Amino acid sequence: MSFYAIVFILWGAAALAVSAALVILPAYYLYCLHRLRALSSGSLAETADFVFGRGSRLAGALQHRAEIMAFLASLPEAPRTAAEIGRAQGGTLALLCRAAAPDALIISLDLPGGSWAGEFPFLNKGFWRRPLLEALRGPGQELRLIDGDSKAPASLELFRQALGGRKLDLLFIDGDHTYDGVKADYELYSGFVKPGGVIAFHDIQPGYTQDGVEVSRFWKEYPLPGARSEYIADPAQVSLGIGAVRLPE
Repeated sequence: MSFYAIVFILWGAAALAVSAALVILPAYYLYCLHRLRALSSGSLAETADFVFGRGSRLAGALQHRAEIMAFLASLPEAPRTAAEIGRAQGGTLALLCRAAAPDALIISLDLPGGSWAGEFPFLNKGFWRRPLLEALRGPGQELRLIDGDSKAPASLELFRQALGGRKLDLLFIDGDHTYDGVKADYELYSGFVKPGGVIAFHDIQPGYTQDGVEVSRFWKEYPLPGARSEYIADPAQVSLGIGAVRLPE
């Protein structure tokens, strides 16, 4: 086969792949948007099926399903005020919305496309993602989306304004995974949590220290107040795991 024939075949294959992507990707996006809107009135289990299943490529949760579901089931009551730091694809946010009260205020603070936004951070930013995130809100819920570095004073002020003087029932910290990063998120935002409220941390299981993931060290060494609980599917697993502390009343 001649060189030109090979080039022609490769060019044709590439053109076909691009054409297929131009059809498949928008169709998948619209499918996810439709399903997320439908699930905004659905159950927590149905939402989990989607974010860990067919919606995982665009609206997935960077969690172990058994861990996040066990943690949410352990909450003393459905949160009426909840917040997360670190959004990634929005799958965890979807689960928090379904676990929260029907009239809850939910705040999501994230640096879109940041270093801790999953395997392909660039997919978690852009104007096209906003409709997917807004679709997560239940009919009677209020969802406030804040984009920015959680350690920046401007982000902290926007967070404060979003709460409007209320206190959090639940704070889920899953942003910067370095020791200094998770420490800063805790120290900056834990004061917004009410007495008896819950603060949770993702990736407390020892793992990818070569990549700077040190939540496990923070969880082990930092003097957190209140009773601790751990949700780890397999004690031998690398990374993942959720640690939660319930603040004293």
